[in-house]
Amino acid sequence: MPVLVVFNATLVALAVCVGWHASSVRNGQFEVRPDSPAHDTAGDVQRHALHILGGNLRVVATLLAGACTLGLLTLLNLLWNAFGLGFGLSTLARGTPAAIPLALRYVPLEFSAFVLAASAAEHLSFMVLRCLAAGESPRFRPATIALVMAAGMLVAAAIIEADVARLVAELTAM
Repeated sequence: MPVLVVFNATLVALAVCVGWHASSVRNGQFEVRPDSPAHDTAGDVQRHALHILGGNLRVVATLLAGACTLGLLTLLNLLWNAFGLGFGLSTLARGTPAAIPLALRYVPLEFSAFVLAASAAEHLSFMVLRCLAAGESPRFRPATIALVMAAGMLVAAAIIEADVARLVAELTAM
């Protein structure tokens, strides 16, 4: 499984670079403007964190569903999300550069969790193949540990991201 993690992390880094370049080619200027004013209440931040966590868990569910396609859907979903990250960071850098350090508070944690979940899904698909082809007994423990770690990381990333969203809203409201 460590090989899968390194492989997926490398692909994420490459896809982020391609997304950054794709956004940079357009040479457009964008501004980040919140749809609504910043809210400082703990309840708003908590609701936003739960919303973010729900979206991230949907990504993880899609990554796990990719095990049914022997990891192909997992790989495509991971690459698409990394491309979107690169595109978004490039756009953010041109429009509101002061928000980049804020985004980098949660993005590494969130995408590390996605890499772990993708690696677990690919590990599960390879385990099923080995069970069917070679009659080996499945070893689900590494994938289970990776998924539990990814879930914990996503909870932490969602809390941080909700707070960052509040800070970015304050930053752009000025």
